[in-house]
Amino acid sequence: MFAQALTTSLIDGSRTVDSHTVDSDHGTSICRSWANHPGARTTDTDHGGYSAVVDHAPLPPARDTATLSVLRGAAVDVGCGWAFFDGLAPAAGFVRAGLLSNLSPSWDLFEAAEVRSWCTEHCCDEAALVLGRQVHDQDEIDGFFTQFATSLAA
Repeated sequence: MFAQALTTSLIDGSRTVDSHTVDSDHGTSICRSWANHPGARTTDTDHGGYSAVVDHAPLPPARDTATLSVLRGAAVDVGCGWAFFDGLAPAAGFVRAGLLSNLSPSWDLFEAAEVRSWCTEHCCDEAALVLGRQVHDQDEIDGFFTQFATSLAA
């Protein structure tokens, strides 16, 4: 429960969680907030360099402050890691190309957000990949692919 409240505080920018002051050293720590989220799938940074990959609906809103960046877009699970894109159309193009390759990962497509913040504990930039709705419908994926192909032709 605390992790969910801390997650909310990181997204909305508040410095308190349930009337407790957030420790200034870890107030925006990705590793301490998202990695402990109940929807966390993995906290292995070998999976695309993310401190955590988290199922979380709804997605956090896009924002860019001095201490926190949240980019909205799409993510593709490529088996050995994750690829993040600024939209569903280029991600669908990536999925289509992957399905035509000799690779055999899952190629699952998700609406997603990438959350980045400086971790004072580890002295590095950390990121969490936050997954929203999974796009299953083939017609919807084909529509996004058509948008992507059209944008390349323009």
